[in-house]
Amino acid sequence: MPLSRTYLLVPIRVLIVCGYLNLSWVKPLRAEDHLSVKWQDYQEDDGRVRVVSRYVGGEKAITQSLALRLHGVHDTISGATPTGSNGRSGDELVYSEITDVRKAGVVDLDWTNGIHKTSFQFSHSKETDFLSKGYAIYNTSEYNKRNTGLSYGVSYIDDEIEPSFFSETRYKESVDGHFGISQVLDPNTIASVTFTYSKFDGYLADPYKSIANNFEVLPEFFLFQEVPENRPDERLRRIWLANVKRFYPGLRGSVDFDYRYFDDSWGIESHTFDFEWYQKFGDRFTLRPSYRYYTQGAADFYLTNLNGADIDPLDTKEGLVPYYSADYRLAKMATETYGIKAIYKVSDSVSWDVSWERYEMKGRDGKTLEETFPSADILTIGGNWWF
Repeated sequence: MPLSRTYLLVPIRVLIVCGYLNLSWVKPLRAEDHLSVKWQDYQEDDGRVRVVSRYVGGEKAITQSLALRLHGVHDTISGATPTGSNGRSGDELVYSEITDVRKAGVVDLDWTNGIHKTSFQFSHSKETDFLSKGYAIYNTSEYNKRNTGLSYGVSYIDDEIEPSFFSETRYKESVDGHFGISQVLDPNTIASVTFTYSKFDGYLADPYKSIANNFEVLPEFFLFQEVPENRPDERLRRIWLANVKRFYPGLRGSVDFDYRYFDDSWGIESHTFDFEWYQKFGDRFTLRPSYRYYTQGAADFYLTNLNGADIDPLDTKEGLVPYYSADYRLAKMATETYGIKAIYKVSDSVSWDVSWERYEMKGRDGKTLEETFPSADILTIGGNWWF
């Protein structure tokens, strides 16, 4: 059956989006017109999920104050993913075959007025069973001889979820607000801190995730069920992100370090440490090794099954208590991502890059089947052209 990529794997989405946002990282401060392309292949071990993504992005100055940025993404997804059910015996992993295509685009209009830059954004994403539209406005301003930066903004996303087995469309919406400050500490060091607050409302469950339940219909007589999960219809989320960038002239290299703290109203708390080193060799070649470590606690309502939980799923109303989910993305777990990227500057206006990353997820609760958690290789090839 088709499966929305949006609901598949949070880690996949994070990695893909990170690749999209870094299309033109080589010259992030240059305002020249440019075009970027990227191809990415995410392949999980044991022939599970594969996502092939193609990106194209560009920027064009309209006037001295206005610039237009366009980005497009085309994803194809296939393979098998765990449904959440651990089967009748409780120790088997149930998979669902999936396939889908996502087409998405983002349009930004940037207006620069002295030390201020305001951006208006519209995004659109379409899948077999999912439609998302987003709107955002954000501003950056530079003070203190451009050594201090302030950023703030708000975004709104409206989603429609309509799998073929739903009798009617479900809806959800989210509002995000963020505020950040950056500071040049010395000629070679810059640090920043950003806070983001989000509120989600509506249908927040994954329609393709189920949970096993051995239901006692008569004394000592059980009927096996696989029932849909049930999550709250509201979620509040807080994210703190701290970043330090430092250049070492003697080494011709620079370090980029992030720490991210996350918590939400579902009881999930996470920590992310992200390290990247950029090393120049000559005038044209740059090598960037990287390492990311992520750890999280489980959601308050995460269960591997409903056996003995004193919950009747047939008497449950969507989005209301009791809540339960066997989605491993809500489990207590940790991930590691390590890799290397090579960038070659062909000329002042053209560069190419290729990267490989290894992504590994492991459970930390001692009860979720270990084979539930995926590992994957990620290959990315890209190019940038300034004109």
